[in-house]
Amino acid sequence: MKFRFISLFMIVLVLFSMFLPTSYAKEKTLGQLRAEAKANRDAYNKAKNEKALTEAERSKAQADKKQVESEIASINGQIEDTEKQIEEIQKDIDKKDEQMKEIMAFVQVTNGDSNYLEYIFGATDFTDFIYRISVAEQLGNYNEELIEEYNKDVEKLDSKKSELNTKQQELSAKQQELAVLEARLSEEIETLQEGMLSKDEEYKTTISLINNLVNHGCSENQTLTQCQNEKDKNRPNGIVVTGRTYMPITRGRVTSDYGQRSSDFHTGVDFSNSEHGDAVYPVAAGEVINITYPKYSGACGNHIVYVYHTGLGFTTSYWHMTGVNVRVGQGVNPDTKLGSMGGLASEDSCSAGTHVHVNAFRGIHYNNSGRENPHKYITNIPGKGVRFTSYYGNRS
Repeated sequence: MKFRFISLFMIVLVLFSMFLPTSYAKEKTLGQLRAEAKANRDAYNKAKNEKALTEAERSKAQADKKQVESEIASINGQIEDTEKQIEEIQKDIDKKDEQMKEIMAFVQVTNGDSNYLEYIFGATDFTDFIYRISVAEQLGNYNEELIEEYNKDVEKLDSKKSELNTKQQELSAKQQELAVLEARLSEEIETLQEGMLSKDEEYKTTISLINNLVNHGCSENQTLTQCQNEKDKNRPNGIVVTGRTYMPITRGRVTSDYGQRSSDFHTGVDFSNSEHGDAVYPVAAGEVINITYPKYSGACGNHIVYVYHTGLGFTTSYWHMTGVNVRVGQGVNPDTKLGSMGGLASEDSCSAGTHVHVNAFRGIHYNNSGRENPHKYITNIPGKGVRFTSYYGNRS
């Protein structure tokens, strides 16, 4: 089909020059580009394998981290139980405090205390005397054993608590190490994923470019510039190249020109008549070579259309449209509606008001790299703020 043109070119132009040189010695052929595309696919597969290994390592780190967290929880429970046991022992000691005070009264015999003697000699007979001596000795021994037993229990529990605290600190340090490892591995996976997407996109785009050019009669031994020149000679029927260029809207003004602004460098020219939904047209005859659709609501640029101006040797792109009325491969003339002007902040994160942003590129271009001053290709663009009421032709 004559109106069928190249479909899906986005990254390949970064790989080689789009200029129109007199010599093709340094420009890569389609066959060389195909080989580079295969290298990109090999790099993609390598990154995919590395990503799988890194994900497995991260999964192990996550499992180890989970195990450590479980051990920390168990130790925290043991520490809590130990503290409760120490508290119970202390309560038991407090309860027997009075008994211990009574026992101490009998122990005072070692200091010659008269209470002990009064207790002994208060016996009513010899049998009672022997009994009282025995009771005093037993109570004294019990007091010593009881105190020694409590002290041992407290020491044992304190030692256990200390061990548990040490283990808790060790596990907390290990938990932190695993968290750092998990974060590093996640970052590596993200980097690999980005690289995979880039290589995969480059492969698909380059192969799509080569296959489309070959389907349009180009040879594997030809360069893109040679193919472009042939296409200019054999442009689709219906495209009339007059050498004239037009404004992208029927009336309006330039709201922002190409060049340095107060906060940034503006890479195109903005046209607006403040009428949201008005038609946007190509600045010259050509073919639609790429359309970028928004991947989500509010995506930067919204709908973007790329038109290669067959026979004139340059490409223009039209940003911030709410929708498109053309398809890739379609031949267009200056009166063909490309889409509807948008640019509201609510629908486009890169715009704050209704307008169409026009970029210009030398040669065939399918992405946003290599932008040049539109004034080099589009004649009669008025100065910033100057209104125009005609696009230099009649549009219906």
